[in-house]
Amino acid sequence: MPELPEVETARLEMDRVLTGKTIKAVYVDCADLIVFDDASPAAVQKLLTGAKVKATHRRGKYFWLELNRRPWPVLHLGMSGHVEVRSPEGWSRAKRRSPGESKTTDEIPPYCKLLLTTTKGQQIAVTDPRRFGRIRLAKDPLHEAPISKLGPDPLFEFPAVAALQHTLGKRQAPIKSVLLDQAVFAGVGNWIADEILFQARISPHRIAASLSRVEVKRIRARTLSIIRKAVTVGADYERFPSSWLFHDRRGQKERRLSFSGTRNSARHHRGPHERLGPRGSNLKRPSSFMSDCAMSRRPAAVSKAESTTGCGVI
Repeated sequence: MPELPEVETARLEMDRVLTGKTIKAVYVDCADLIVFDDASPAAVQKLLTGAKVKATHRRGKYFWLELNRRPWPVLHLGMSGHVEVRSPEGWSRAKRRSPGESKTTDEIPPYCKLLLTTTKGQQIAVTDPRRFGRIRLAKDPLHEAPISKLGPDPLFEFPAVAALQHTLGKRQAPIKSVLLDQAVFAGVGNWIADEILFQARISPHRIAASLSRVEVKRIRARTLSIIRKAVTVGADYERFPSSWLFHDRRGQKERRLSFSGTRNSARHHRGPHERLGPRGSNLKRPSSFMSDCAMSRRPAAVSKAESTTGCGVI
């Protein structure tokens, strides 16, 4: 499921192709009244045709186009949505396709819900095979639900350690569940939450309110560093650091870390990672983590750059 880095990568591609351009033609999937959930496909088509894109914005897993007229289209990629750009070679996703997955040269890419063509001939499309994504219209996206209900976006406005500790201190749910709460960590999903807890060496079943200031500081630092790195490499999973748990979650390799007594020493062992089912309030998604690493009492090292307070901006 696309999380903050994948959605930010899609937004950046929209920004590159559309900002400053006028939309000449719009294709919509007129039969899909699920993805177009609060405005008809025809209404979206009418709004976008002839509109000029002034900017693009994102908060959490939602992104939208700022037009020269309102309302503005708001997009959510759901579980299988993608932004695809057409080049002379065919359509290709903003985020890299799986190895061996070829580009399509069709006029309209498969599972296309929305296709925009600018007056300069550029084309960009939103595809969604499973139809969990949504395309809405909003006059003021930041101040309308669902975006108005989101918490801070870690890439732009993440709270300092003290404020984050205060927020977590009021939560009696497992920390994994709290990380997935979009009212607290907008844009964080399952793989990012697992990666944060793995790198911070904290069990997903720890109650959020029980975390010490040092542990909250580690969670904050890892949240920022993981999201920044993923965005920097364009959410290209093959370019994620090899030490990340993400690769084990995808089944590409099995790695287990066993920490010795010294702070930064680790021995690599072959073996499966643990996959935990639901446990505790609201822990609805399975969690992947290395048990001896996550449960280690030795704090993970936090660099000076990672531990600074204030907003997390690349």
